[in-house]
Amino acid sequence: MEKALKNTPKKGLYIGEIVQESLNGKSYTRVLNEIFARLQLQKKTFLVTPNPEFLVFASLNPWFTDILSKADIAIPDGVAFFWAGEVRKGRNPLSRLVIGFRVGLRVIFKGWGRKRVTGTDLVEILCQKAAQKGKSVYFLGGKPGIASLALKKMKEKYPGLEGWAEEGPPDPQDKGRSKEIPAVEVWVEKINQNQPDFLFVAFGMGKQEGFIWENWPRLKVGLACGVGGAFDYLSGQVKRAPLWLRKAGFEWLYRLIKEPWRLFRQASLWKFVFWVIKGELN
Repeated sequence: MEKALKNTPKKGLYIGEIVQESLNGKSYTRVLNEIFARLQLQKKTFLVTPNPEFLVFASLNPWFTDILSKADIAIPDGVAFFWAGEVRKGRNPLSRLVIGFRVGLRVIFKGWGRKRVTGTDLVEILCQKAAQKGKSVYFLGGKPGIASLALKKMKEKYPGLEGWAEEGPPDPQDKGRSKEIPAVEVWVEKINQNQPDFLFVAFGMGKQEGFIWENWPRLKVGLACGVGGAFDYLSGQVKRAPLWLRKAGFEWLYRLIKEPWRLFRQASLWKFVFWVIKGELN
């Protein structure tokens, strides 16, 4: 297996190879070529889309660190990693702070200037390519009905797309929905009945990657990836930030303004920034 994440820096964070290779402008074309080349060779592909929240969570949960280290392809989801790649060039905390501030201002006033591959965009592109190449997709998880709606939207947008959708575990906060969680075997059986080329799982960070990896040997799929809230966007239920704001790397800010409850989750971003400036990420 080709490991996209190898080194074990301080705090259990895998950053070295991500910053040095994946974050140095891995284009959609390059990613897609790699994915379809592996499909042609009948190599199963476990793909992860790490962001700062992933790495902070991994630093506190060694089991998640272990799962990320086993990925075949890692696609950084978020401009923070690009920023970190520049800041890490500083020799000490002060120089890294100055670089971080300068790069931040450049992004605000000029945009990032590099193409980056985001998880949500990749899912849609793979749906488009699946429709063109006769491949199939399987949407699993998300809020009630979201996976089916997202798949319907993709089929309307990309005629010929073949796929299936299934709800995931219920949200503990959802009072009107049964809390009975289907057996994992049921999900695996349904997936294997259809043997999709692309499996997208939206159980939330950690849970989705855990489900994929724990069942990896028996999942009959070409590629599997945790996609977080991608179904919300693909279904049209949640509006994405304007394109210019996404290019500048501030989609996270747009989401925070629209969904203030994300403020607690943004603490991971600031912890990541602190670690980068302090030099604790190798």
